[in-house]
Amino acid sequence: MDNFCKFRVIYSEKQREAIETEFVRLSGQYYLEHAGATLYSEKQLEEIAHQLCTNLYANPHAKNLSSKLTEDAIDIVRYQLLAHFKTTPDEYSVVFTSGATASLKLVAENFKYGPDGSLVYLQDNHTSVLGMRAYAPHTKCIKFTETLSQCKTAKSGNSLFVFPAQSNFSGVKYPLSWIKAVKKGALGPGEWYVVLDAAAFAPTEVMDLSEIKPDFVAISFCKIFGYPTGLGALLVRNESCGVLRKRYYGGGTVFMAQAVRDEVVMRDVIHERFEDGTVPFLSILALKAGFNTLKRLDLSFETISRHTFSLAQYVYRNLLCLHHSNGKPAVVLYHNTTFENPQDQGPIVNFNILRDNGEYVGYAEVSHFANLYNIHLRTGCFCNPGACQYFLNLSPEDVKKHYEAGHVCGDQHDLVDGYPTGSVRVSFGYMSRKIDADKLLEMVENCFVTKPVIKKIPHKGRNDYLIPTDSDYKLEEELDNNNSEGVLKQIILYPIKSCGGFSVPQWPLTSTGLKFDRQWMIINSSGVAITQKNNKKMCLIRPIIDLETEMLFLTYPGRKSFHVPINVSSYSQNVASLCQSKVCGDKIEGWDCGDEVSDWLSEVLECPGVRLLKQCDENEKIFTRKSTKNDEIQLSLVNKAQFLLINEASVEWLRGQIREEEFFEELGTTIQRFRANFVVRFNKEFTENEFGEFIFDDIAFEAGGVCTRCQMICIDQTTGTTSKEPLLTLSKCFKGKITFGVYLNRTKYDFERCLYVGSKVNGTKLK
Repeated sequence: MDNFCKFRVIYSEKQREAIETEFVRLSGQYYLEHAGATLYSEKQLEEIAHQLCTNLYANPHAKNLSSKLTEDAIDIVRYQLLAHFKTTPDEYSVVFTSGATASLKLVAENFKYGPDGSLVYLQDNHTSVLGMRAYAPHTKCIKFTETLSQCKTAKSGNSLFVFPAQSNFSGVKYPLSWIKAVKKGALGPGEWYVVLDAAAFAPTEVMDLSEIKPDFVAISFCKIFGYPTGLGALLVRNESCGVLRKRYYGGGTVFMAQAVRDEVVMRDVIHERFEDGTVPFLSILALKAGFNTLKRLDLSFETISRHTFSLAQYVYRNLLCLHHSNGKPAVVLYHNTTFENPQDQGPIVNFNILRDNGEYVGYAEVSHFANLYNIHLRTGCFCNPGACQYFLNLSPEDVKKHYEAGHVCGDQHDLVDGYPTGSVRVSFGYMSRKIDADKLLEMVENCFVTKPVIKKIPHKGRNDYLIPTDSDYKLEEELDNNNSEGVLKQIILYPIKSCGGFSVPQWPLTSTGLKFDRQWMIINSSGVAITQKNNKKMCLIRPIIDLETEMLFLTYPGRKSFHVPINVSSYSQNVASLCQSKVCGDKIEGWDCGDEVSDWLSEVLECPGVRLLKQCDENEKIFTRKSTKNDEIQLSLVNKAQFLLINEASVEWLRGQIREEEFFEELGTTIQRFRANFVVRFNKEFTENEFGEFIFDDIAFEAGGVCTRCQMICIDQTTGTTSKEPLLTLSKCFKGKITFGVYLNRTKYDFERCLYVGSKVNGTKLK
């Protein structure tokens, strides 16, 4: 057992130490999403910056001294890439694109099929390959259960076979011998050309083009070197280029073109013909630093392959052996290999978690806990619908049913009728560490496995998992008549989004919610909103609104307080400037509150370059943010609705479910974790979920649905420290349905009114 689950060390101590010095920012972070994009080293960026600061680069089309230098430097990178893939410019050409998807699209748009040509592809393929079907006269999908010989076509003419060297879903490696077999007629008569999608394969494997000779290879450089992003390449076998018929042409791709006559002569050199417009020359030149980084760290791709496989095997085997106290498996793994041989399996582990009764844990719930542990992984179907449907046993009808139930690609709708719509994927890169794998295993064991944990090697053929049951935990739903009455105990506003709350005995209501609630936000130097998810110190910033002086006061423990005017737009034009940011997909326009408060915030948050932005007032023409559910509802910088209500009785109930030795805080501290605007006391826990309308004295609010919770509730708002609770208990009690609190909106706003602590609250049940 110990031997089976043991990690095999591949890197030397010197290599591990060198990696640590170049990835300092990984301290306390556990990155497991290398199949999406790997990481760049700090020295790699320093080298790129030095290169840019000490050379004069220019548009290579200009043909002046600096552009000639740039063109030559780009050609050197082309040679270096071809040498890396063990080939030469005589056999292959490098066409730079914006990524692997653009490379596949280039082939799809320009390939000359003829009327009888076919596109044949695997079920296990990226969405980008499925998109190629739009250009093919005939298509054929090879399913997981089929072989090449079973899928012969009777067509003649030019045909394409597309397959991944490595699945981005499960990491299985497909035989590169297929290239030669297909070209010899394994899929039928006609002229066959092979497109190899190497986006998932190339980052950790050696690809010898002098041996396998595909016609086209798609790669993405952010998956290999981490930087630059938005750059890929199509490697084109020179003798196969004639099958690509260029239709569109852009700048730099022609010998001659006429405006008054439809006449053009394309360039002969392959990359000159297909690289439309100015290539991203600075990004291309940055690739050299990527190669230099691997050389500096003394890492060959053979070593990287063995190291990353060893990590994946370690995770796979430990997850396989993980069982609940009743002996039931804790994890279902989605693989067609058993991680015995790196020739067959790449560094990807794909799984879902099972509860002790066999029910699935939704991937969104897993993602919340991963965030709590600073684990960066990926969930969903990973733009590979074919593999996702196969491993999750989803029929086309199931997929359509999920869509009709509201699930779309990339969302958090993880379970439909108890069955998963996606899974959890972890993947490894050359700088991955054993501690990354250990942290993942720790999270799974601590958060999802019933104690005492049983670790055992399962019998072969462990694929007969328990079918999820319908035994969802349900609270008693019978409510007494009195349970619809409550009392408003607290009113809390949060002037700055994701900062501390400000409790008041009474407060005005406006068309967007509580007056000045979430009217400000802190943005980083890129203009992106900062939240407690990426800077927990924000909860210690306590904003206070003084309506008489019209000032916003900011306090922070151990620091002198600071204040800014509430009406920023009336501020001096030298101080206030109009800026843009984004909240929940909506473009936000607001006023920058100036350099002084920026310096204060940068100091307390230990985050240089942050700015304080105030949302434009509702009477300004540029104020346009509205609810997605009702465009009559105006929103401040809140995520979903104007107000959030929690029931004090529900908080008490939840605290009672948590073991005392793991949760020592006072009731008020727990209430703060949920960041509600209204704390109401009803007689019964969770009665708030039953109401469609709430009347505060004579002011009506419409329920906007329950609030889905994430790892934010694990941050103690009084200290900034994090723990697993109360998210862990909330998840266990409600079988992954992590909701707490109710959204409210005022749909009939007439004029500004005041709300008071002590107001009677009456709920009306949903019909």
